[in-house]
Amino acid sequence: MRPGEICQRPRFVASDSGGSGGAADCGRLDVEAGELGDPWLLAAISSLTLTPRFLDRVVPPDQTFDPATYCGLFRFRFWHFGEWKDVLVDDRLPTYRGRLVYTHCTNPTEFWVALLEKAYAKLYGCYESLQAGFTTRALQDLTGGIVQSFGLSNQDRYLTFQVLNSAVPRSSLLIASINLEKDNKRQLRLRNGLITQHAYSVTGLARVRGPLGETPLVRLRNPWGRGEWTGPWSERSWEWDGLSDRDKELLSVRVRNDGEFWMSFEDFARHFTHLDLVHIGPDDWMSEPALHSKQPWRAVLARRRWRSGYNAGGGPSYTETTAMNPQFHIQIPRTSTNKCHVVVSVTQFYETLSDTRKKKPLFAIGFAVYEVPHATARLTPHFVAEQKPLDVTNHSVAREVVTFFTLPPGDYIVVPQTNIPNCDGKFLLRILTDEQSNIWEVNEDNMLFRNISTEFMDDSAAPTIILPDGKSIVAKLLLKYPPEVDALQLQKILKAHWKVYLSEKPSLELCKSLIMLRDYNISGRISVVDIPVLMHMLQFWRVAFHKFDRGHGCKTSSYNLRPLLWEAGGTASNKVLECLVFRFAKNKVLTSECFVMAMVRLHLAHERYHSLDTKMKGNPLSLEEMILMTIYS
Repeated sequence: MRPGEICQRPRFVASDSGGSGGAADCGRLDVEAGELGDPWLLAAISSLTLTPRFLDRVVPPDQTFDPATYCGLFRFRFWHFGEWKDVLVDDRLPTYRGRLVYTHCTNPTEFWVALLEKAYAKLYGCYESLQAGFTTRALQDLTGGIVQSFGLSNQDRYLTFQVLNSAVPRSSLLIASINLEKDNKRQLRLRNGLITQHAYSVTGLARVRGPLGETPLVRLRNPWGRGEWTGPWSERSWEWDGLSDRDKELLSVRVRNDGEFWMSFEDFARHFTHLDLVHIGPDDWMSEPALHSKQPWRAVLARRRWRSGYNAGGGPSYTETTAMNPQFHIQIPRTSTNKCHVVVSVTQFYETLSDTRKKKPLFAIGFAVYEVPHATARLTPHFVAEQKPLDVTNHSVAREVVTFFTLPPGDYIVVPQTNIPNCDGKFLLRILTDEQSNIWEVNEDNMLFRNISTEFMDDSAAPTIILPDGKSIVAKLLLKYPPEVDALQLQKILKAHWKVYLSEKPSLELCKSLIMLRDYNISGRISVVDIPVLMHMLQFWRVAFHKFDRGHGCKTSSYNLRPLLWEAGGTASNKVLECLVFRFAKNKVLTSECFVMAMVRLHLAHERYHSLDTKMKGNPLSLEEMILMTIYS
């Protein structure tokens, strides 16, 4: 049924505050789960009442049932893998005997919650797909924050207090709940006044000194305005009588909202079973005045991907390839005396469709944090084999893995990774810090620091290759071939002594590529005088390749391409290296011939770029762009 069929005067939001007319103006949340509604989604929605701008982003306030603008369509926004996604729904709602059966407002004329749940169900495919949901997932979908969940039942009390003490002053939302194992759906009011399946927001901490000594207190808020704590340190408990008038006044002032109350930390840790932290980035902190009293995070966001054979190196147990994963350097200045609070989140790409046949399965993901010397440019297989990481998350088959920790001044490298190598997929890395820090992706410049042809030509002692009979190879070639040779003739020449400078017999395609290196007039031919230069280059590259050809099968793992380039006298940026693997490797294997072809393309690109750079004052292309164009030409 449509809202107009359920009641006479339906309203999107029934606001009495005189605000913008959005859901955020509701103040207290008067919502019911209904017969089939989901308490976990309701808990996530309720947590947004403390941040009205966030709620307005999810539930745009410029919507109404006014006949002048009403068209039966409503718009909502949800966060999905780093972007806000619009979801449009009509206003036909599931009912039974004229009553809404899913989550709805207590006011029978107000429909924003019911429509929001319908849009959320559409995002995930259907209402049924919401039944197996979690508050943490909904919190991220509604806020776009980094969500971290703690089970309090078996967690060390000291660790729980440290988490609260670190998160409360910062731009993080804290949501505590009581989830009973026996009954996952029904909401129960306990004898102490608390309600199960409710989202209580942690809004503050305090320490008081009374007759029984010092007591840490936790301030909570229930957005429903009911279900408050009735135990020690509740509003009318005797514990307040032992405090000074000044402490009473301070703590009463700090309980500002209806539904807010105090309880001791011991009671908090004893009765609440779950704690969710939603870490909010600086842009959202700026847009939400309710968070301005909290210390903002500094944020770095990177969208990257793992690609088989290039940077999908797996976890720390795969010592030969784990260093090939993407790497991000965190530098906390050594001039700082404070430890830096850091939140690291890795989110893999996930689909919200309910059709499991079309759904791509999630990988077991995580990350490792290594402390490194200041001058370390990049983790290497040797380093990760010798040094254990400071921290490694438990690799989880989840869409997001998060850790909240502190780091002293120093240099660290974060390595996002899958549990096993060769898992192709996109991921989102978010790093939040609360102190001054420098964070960058580990990358290399595109360089050729060994120009083999120039070195050979400058070597006056050996400007050409001398054969055993004392004659130069050029003189001998000129007796059999014309002054200029094409690719077919070059192939015959190289085949004569291929084992000296190649790992395998040269193909015609390889010879065509070698011709390109010295064919400045684009004639398809090169001078015989240039052949010794090519032979010298081939011999140098062959020696470099053999260092990584362990099986002597003229092939190596494509993960070795970065160190192989270094041995061959060059470096490449992450983007160029990925392109080289994509272009020249096959099934994660790089043959010796493909390596030579890759080196030819790199040398060509550098020559073209420097030639263009000298001819034009303002080169419109960067070196990386030129290399990418040359590789794919």
